[in-house]
Amino acid sequence: IAEELCQDIFPQWTFCSGTRRFVPSLRIYGEKYVREIHKVKLPKYFWYGNGYNHPNGQIQGPYKNFFGAEHIHALLSILDTADIPYILKEVISSIERALGEALMPSMEKVQQVLQKAPIPLPAGHLGPAVAYQGLWNNSLVKAVRAWPALKTVFFQSLREIGNAFAFVHLLESILNERSDEQFTQVAFYLAIKPHPPTQHGSQPPMTPYIHENKTSPLYGTISKVYEMLGGGSLMQQEIKQNMMKSEQYMNGIVNSRRSIFAAMLRRVSTILETVEVFDGSAPANGVLDTHSGSDFARVFSVAQFIFCVSPTKIIDGKEVLSDIEEHAKLGDGFAWGGCILVHLLGYAARFEMLDLCNHILGIADSDDTTRDLGLTPDQKKKLAKTSQTSALNVGAMETTAMKKFMYNARYAWSVNNMVFSTIRSYCTVDPVKNLRFSPPKAS
Repeated sequence: IAEELCQDIFPQWTFCSGTRRFVPSLRIYGEKYVREIHKVKLPKYFWYGNGYNHPNGQIQGPYKNFFGAEHIHALLSILDTADIPYILKEVISSIERALGEALMPSMEKVQQVLQKAPIPLPAGHLGPAVAYQGLWNNSLVKAVRAWPALKTVFFQSLREIGNAFAFVHLLESILNERSDEQFTQVAFYLAIKPHPPTQHGSQPPMTPYIHENKTSPLYGTISKVYEMLGGGSLMQQEIKQNMMKSEQYMNGIVNSRRSIFAAMLRRVSTILETVEVFDGSAPANGVLDTHSGSDFARVFSVAQFIFCVSPTKIIDGKEVLSDIEEHAKLGDGFAWGGCILVHLLGYAARFEMLDLCNHILGIADSDDTTRDLGLTPDQKKKLAKTSQTSALNVGAMETTAMKKFMYNARYAWSVNNMVFSTIRSYCTVDPVKNLRFSPPKAS
């Protein structure tokens, strides 16, 4: 199971946050994983017969070609409790390998490009189309997207890290569902039931469960049988001790709030504390320019901008997609990996404020151009009056690539917010302190 996860699902499958499922990627970066299949000479109907295999195949058909909650439920049914920590250890090891062997070296390559000059944020009055074209044609952005290993190494490593975290989060939710089901099944026999809803203005209970003084139905039946055998007093003491243990156990679970996902976040956070490459170069005077930066928040912002751009070409005078979009290749794991590292490094607030995609979306929202995703008449008049843009073909900016980018950027924004809100409920990280921003320089 650990081998399938670390060598096949994490690096070669795409994760969807909406369905919480992994599906095979449309295009694989790297070598395709080949599993060993042990051939059995016995016919398929040897054990149960053809009459069983056909209806069973129809039942199992809807669960093929993806990996999700249904399969994790099946895995937990056949795994022992001691097997889960081993799988988590292998998952953490795969994250460490992706960080050290792929992400860090590629991070240094992108930093070398971004340290050459700032990437100015486009002015808002020019509209989203001009802002998009300005960033896409920026010399530094061109240099980053021209790097051959950007997608095969940097994007791929973030996908592997994000898929690993998404799997652990999904695994924990399934474990909680199974524990809730088990508790529901045995709570009645332990005389434990949830508190009734509290009225408005009243104090909430210390624990969400009521442990009644009366004997549970199970222990009551056993007690009567034991009394008939002549050991009633000893049985009552045994019952009381067991019920106290069960109450302490339930209260301990509520108070401790143990989480394997939070433990993994803390583990990766300790690894990032020992690495300086993700912090970039600090400003000389302590003031961060909004146009510059080489920390991971800035690198991931540029990478996600390139990630959201759709490749297009002109065929018979029409603009069509020339290749598969990056989201179809990598899925939501790219955003999971990037946002988790941004949060653990303490750059979440900086990323949300200075992200390139969010900046263009903010321009579109403020100018009410989210419908047609083009330029408003007022913006076209301003462009016509500007001598620098007299030769600018405004109609050429309202392209299919522009509209695809706006759609992808909005989806990436929603996934980023979902991931950030999920992480903050598990792990809080102190943001970077004593940091000042200088206003944008006039273009």
